[in-house]
This record gives sequence, structure tokens and C-alpha cells, in this order.
Amino acid sequence: MEDALHSMSDQRKIIFLHLPKTGGSTLVNILHQYYGLEQSALIAGDDKVALADAVQAGIPFVHGHFSARLLTGAPGYLKATMLREASDRVISRYVHLAHSKEERLQKEFASYSSFEDFLQSTYADNWQVRMLSGQWHEGRVNEETYVKAVDQLYAMDWVATADQMATAALDLSLKLGFESYYHPHLNTRASQDLWQEINHKYRASIADLNRFDAQLVVEARALYNRNKELPFAKRLKLKLKGLLA
Repeated sequence: MEDALHSMSDQRKIIFLHLPKTGGSTLVNILHQYYGLEQSALIAGDDKVALADAVQAGIPFVHGHFSARLLTGAPGYLKATMLREASDRVISRYVHLAHSKEERLQKEFASYSSFEDFLQSTYADNWQVRMLSGQWHEGRVNEETYVKAVDQLYAMDWVATADQMATAALDLSLKLGFESYYHPHLNTRASQDLWQEINHKYRASIADLNRFDAQLVVEARALYNRNKELPFAKRLKLKLKGLLA
């Protein structure tokens, strides 16, 4: 692999705030190809001690589902996150729950009597704003919460949106100092039928509920487009890999 020519000290360290169902697993898989599992740390929830220990140990790739309030400090780390179109993210979350083999997620799915019931949960209510603002499950999202999320978004070193995955993964790879590049293979939907059914029946309701998330995604997309650095030769190589993938 070309990256073996570089020492780890030549590559930047990264903390990836993984917002659920935004395409983050695809990006994590790509980064694991670079750093290796032994050089990564998974943080579950807002575990400040675990994140601080990983940073103190100098682990180059730190990632997980935690809120942005954990991102204070950590000098020398590039802080990154990815967002997704709000309605797609909510539907994807429910479909994932419906087909998950993980006991914890099966219990959560069983707690909802219907998709309408799921829409009453905080997971379906501007969850990207909640995680970036640090609000989690407390109360309703409002303008003040949204402003906090926007401020955190602009404090990140790198942001992108899932609809730009191919070029975003290349941009992040180059910013981290990696010369080779893995073309992203996106996860397939667990149930196309369930997805289409929910999308047809509830998309307007989801969009109305998640208007703050929708605005945040617009901000994230604009930030990525403004800050991306994609040399022509690298874009051409990416296109060829996409054709061959």
C-alpha cells in the first residue's frame, strides 16, 4: 500500500464525530484502511474519560457516537463530522432499527408501536442539531439550540454531507496526508420496500419536524464546497476508480 511509505507522524490525527445514519460508517471504514484498527479508538456516548485517555495516548483515529461537547481541547487533532439530508437520515434510522440484529437496537425498535410513535422520539427530531449542540435528549430543539449547533459546525476543521461522499472522502484523505485512496462502497439499504413506503407516506411530516436539521445540512454543504481541495489529477483518479468499482 502506498501509505506504508509514510510514517504515522506524517499524517494528521483525527477525531471523527459520527452522527448516526449519515454515511459515517462508510467514512470510518475508509479511515480504518489507513490507520488500522489497532490505531483507532471507538468512543461510545459522551464518555469524556475514554476520549481524554485516547487523546493522551496519542491514538491517531478517534471516533464514535458522542456529542460535540466532548470536542474541547485535543490539540493536534483534526475534528471532523458528516451530515445527511434530514428526512433521509430519519427514515434510514428507522429502517436500520427494523432490521438490526443488535439486541440494544432491537429493544429500541420494539419500544415503538409504529413509525408515528418513532417520530415522537428525539432520535427523529433534529438529531444532528442535538448532537452538535450537545443537547441530546433534553427538551425540544429551538432557534437557540440551532445557533449552538451552527457555531459548533463552524468550529470543526472538516465537515461534509453524505450526498458528496465520494469527493468528500478524497478531500479528507488528502487533508490527512494520505496519497492512496479507497473508493467508498456505500452500505445498501436493509429494506428498499420499507424505505419507499415510509418515504412516500411520511416524508413531508419528517421534513416539517426536522427543519432545523435541514438548515444545518445546507450550512454543512456550503462549508464543504468552500473548503474542499481537490486537484484535477486526484479527481480524475477518483472518477476512474468509480468506473472500475
